[in-house]
Amino acid sequence: MSRLKKHNSSLEKWGLKENPFRPTPPNDPEKVAQIFYGRDQALDVAIPTLYEGRNILVRGAWGIGKTSLIFNLIYQLQREVAELDDNEKMLILYLSSIPGESATEFYRALLLAIADSLADLDQEAQDIANTILGFSIQRTKTINEGQVKLGVLSFGRREESPSNKLTPTANADPYPLLIRLLNQAEKKYSRLVIAIDDFDKKDPIVVQNILEGSLDLFRMGKNRGFIMTGRGFTDLQEATLKALGIFSEDIPLEKMSQDALRQIAINYLNSARKEPRNDPHPFTEEVMQLITNYAQGVPRQLNTICEKVLRNAASEGCEIIDQTAFSSIWQTLQQEFTYSLSPMFRHLLYVAYQAGGISEDISDRDLDKLDVVTFVALYPQLKSMEEQGLLIRQEDEKGFRFTPSQLFEPKFLPESKSE
Repeated sequence: MSRLKKHNSSLEKWGLKENPFRPTPPNDPEKVAQIFYGRDQALDVAIPTLYEGRNILVRGAWGIGKTSLIFNLIYQLQREVAELDDNEKMLILYLSSIPGESATEFYRALLLAIADSLADLDQEAQDIANTILGFSIQRTKTINEGQVKLGVLSFGRREESPSNKLTPTANADPYPLLIRLLNQAEKKYSRLVIAIDDFDKKDPIVVQNILEGSLDLFRMGKNRGFIMTGRGFTDLQEATLKALGIFSEDIPLEKMSQDALRQIAINYLNSARKEPRNDPHPFTEEVMQLITNYAQGVPRQLNTICEKVLRNAASEGCEIIDQTAFSSIWQTLQQEFTYSLSPMFRHLLYVAYQAGGISEDISDRDLDKLDVVTFVALYPQLKSMEEQGLLIRQEDEKGFRFTPSQLFEPKFLPESKSE
């Protein structure tokens, strides 16, 4: 039997149409709503806040579920507004992958998104959407329900010459035109909600400059609400945010319990099952308990582990993923993961493993091992490794600490044998 036949035969035997797990959530609010679980308190706060035209900051570590929360939030908001009796018109936009590291580029991308959404209603918006320089736009999904329009947009770069020299160019200041177009949008839609994801991936200084220079954007619209993702800020930035009064709600996303992660795994499986079930089959409950523990409270780690284990078990033709099968697969995955890392990453993870994690109170001895002088010098590398799922940020009242992913296994490294 060929590899693919063996793999697909296992999925068929388990009642699955495909392997549903991915490290990141689907780029479709409807599909996210099928797999989303938990965070009810956050939704209870966020939905009426956005409906009232107020702004929200959603904060949390990489992979904690910020994008899933925003996708589910805007989808549920669309559904609930559509059920209201007053039939008010509402525009909801989800924007991701905004390129650039300057306030001007941020404004230009936002201007393009608004113009694209109004292009069929406003000639000026149509001209802007057709000719603005610097970015291209991809409409991943558009959902119309009643009087509510939900658009999912992402951005790329392009190099073109404008067909109309009167429209914004790469050298023009897009901010005044953005404010004018938003005001136009509020005349055509009674309520606007704009979700900006991946905002937390920009340099904190850039984020601060955007917020400080955009009070008309974030505070002036009566029925215009923004929701953005964010992460940790310095004490000074925290004070600045509070003084500006931009955000009505600051929603922190904490780590998820093992029970919540188990339900997320079941929801993913049900999205690919021919018949839904209330258990994690083909994973046994004992194995799912191990996986949710290894995920360290982070949904992205859960998805990554489940994806790899399910694929390997299917390729091996396992009848079920019990502890015997899992132990063999897990050791192989750890070994492959560990040896796939660059020597620099392996060394840093090994030092982090020995020290029980890396934080601001890292010892001089460990700094010497990593050939850096201060934690600040090491932080960009730690942040990069966190983005890749190699390190998990653990936060408590004492601060934060970066610990290695459970996929990393130091016993497979030569240096571990010499200890």
